[in-house]
Amino acid sequence: MNLFDKPPGTPRPIAELQAGENVSWFYRVQEAVKKKTKNNDDFLDLTLMDKSGRLAAKVWNKVEETHKLIRPGEVYRVNGEVREYRGRLQLTVTHLRAVAAGDPGFAPGDFDEAPTFDSAALLAEAFALLDDNIRDPHLRRLSEMFQQEYGPVFREAYGAQKIHHAFPGGLLQHTHALLKLVLAVAPHYGLDIELLLIGALFHDIGKTAEFKTQPALETTLAGGLLGHLVISLTIFQEMRNKIPDFPEPLSVRIQHLIVAHHGEKEYGSPEVPKTREAYLLHILDLLDSRMSIFNEQLKVGGAQKLFSDFNPALGTRILLDK
Repeated sequence: MNLFDKPPGTPRPIAELQAGENVSWFYRVQEAVKKKTKNNDDFLDLTLMDKSGRLAAKVWNKVEETHKLIRPGEVYRVNGEVREYRGRLQLTVTHLRAVAAGDPGFAPGDFDEAPTFDSAALLAEAFALLDDNIRDPHLRRLSEMFQQEYGPVFREAYGAQKIHHAFPGGLLQHTHALLKLVLAVAPHYGLDIELLLIGALFHDIGKTAEFKTQPALETTLAGGLLGHLVISLTIFQEMRNKIPDFPEPLSVRIQHLIVAHHGEKEYGSPEVPKTREAYLLHILDLLDSRMSIFNEQLKVGGAQKLFSDFNPALGTRILLDK
C-alpha cells in the first residue's frame, strides 16, 4: 500500500481523487467507447461520474470482455490507479464489476447529478428579467406560458452533451447569460429588446428533448433525427398557437431568431441571420458558448502546464496562466 492508498471501503468521490492513488469504489460509467492505439491495439475510453464530478478512464487489458460487461448509465465497482496525463487526472482501470446486492458503501443517490450553483435563484432571476422588460401583451403571454410549462425541466437541463454548458443547469445558465447580454448590448444598437429576449428564451429549449441524461447522457430519437433547432421551433409554434391573434409577422421574426442562431448553414442553421436581431442573437450565443469552453478548459488545465492541449471547438491551445 502506498501513501495514497485508502483502507478498503473508504468512499472516494471523484472530486477528491489524487494522482498516484489506488482506488476501489463505485462510479457510474457515463460513456464507453472502444478505440485503437497507434499500434492498432484495442482499448476502452471511459467517462466515469458521480455527483462530485467526472473522470476520464482507460481500460488496456481484457478490453473485449470489459466492453461486453459495460452498459453506459450503470454503476460499477471500479479498481484502478489515478494518474496524471497531459495535466489532467485519469484512471487506469485494472478491474471492473457490476454492483452486487448489499455492497457496503454503495448509495444510489451518489450518482444523481445536480447543478453546482443555486439553480432556483438563477431561474427566478432569469424569469424576473423577462417580467421586468417585456411589455408587448403577446410576448408577455408567451413568456408566462414558457415559465409555467418549462420552468422545472429548464432549471435542470444540460446546455449540451459535450461542447459547452454540458452539466445540469447548463441550459439555464446559458440562457440567463444571453438574457443579460441582450439587455446590455441591444440598446446600444437600437434593436428590439423584447423580440431578442423571447428569441434568447426559446433558441435552445429543444435541447430539453434533444438528449436524455438518465440512465446515461445520450441523444434521443428526436434529437438525432431532428436536432434542437427544429424541436425549439416546434415548441414555439405549439405555444404560439395557444395565444389568440398572435401577430404573424412577429411570429415569423421569432422563428427566424430560432432557426438562424447558429449563424451558418454548415453549422446547422436552416437560414443565416437576415435581421439585425438575428445576427446579434447569433453573436451573443457564440460569445457565451466560447467563454464557457474557455472557463471549462481553465478548470481542468494542469497546474504544471502553460498552455492547454489543442481544443477543437476553439481551434487552438489556450493559455492556462490565469
